[in-house]
Amino acid sequence: MMDRGAFDLLDKLERTWWYRGRSESVRSALLRTHSVQTEAVLDFGAGFGGMYDTLARFGTHIDALEPDDEARVAAKARGYRRVFASDAEVFATHYDLIGLFDVVEHIERDGDFLVRMREALKEGGRLAITVPAFPFLWSIHDVSHGHFRRYTKASLRAVVEASGYTVEYMSYWNMSLFFPAAALRLLGRSGESAASLPRWLDNLFFAIVKIESSIMRFVPFPFGTGLVVIARRK
Repeated sequence: MMDRGAFDLLDKLERTWWYRGRSESVRSALLRTHSVQTEAVLDFGAGFGGMYDTLARFGTHIDALEPDDEARVAAKARGYRRVFASDAEVFATHYDLIGLFDVVEHIERDGDFLVRMREALKEGGRLAITVPAFPFLWSIHDVSHGHFRRYTKASLRAVVEASGYTVEYMSYWNMSLFFPAAALRLLGRSGESAASLPRWLDNLFFAIVKIESSIMRFVPFPFGTGLVVIARRK
């Protein structure tokens, strides 16, 4: 189970512009590749279930994996069909779409992990992945959150394709706010202050990222603080 500090931070983060903006970016990427609604969808590492509404646009049965007991209860209340506590339960089912939202950077052997995810995907099924971008933005934030790495388009594409997937769409996201975020990271700040902005500023940042996400559906961005990729199982 995650410690209380990490639990409270994640709960708070899932209400902020960053989390809502990431959801919009994922939605735009899926609209680019996911033309029809599928049946079975899995949110792997669901936290408190903040991605449920986004995933429900693309599937009729939405399951989740969340090892933390308290977060699992909260996720279940969001509307997930089933909320699993262990990998074994996940790999007993096959999915059309699996979401790995800021999960892969926590896995030391990311390639092995992505290969194993193929076991839970139907033939031709897709992964929707988000990860933090650019190794030069590495900071205390990454250390405290248990990250092993940050990615570039090239490094993420390489590990995804080597694991048996075809990349259908890839873009950086949060481009407009990249430079102030980069400045904070390079000054040694963690960036966690973004979880406690005044309401008006939080809403402004979300509006900016939401506009970006509508553009991103048609034009992938060349930089940003995060990456989103849609990949199909070969």
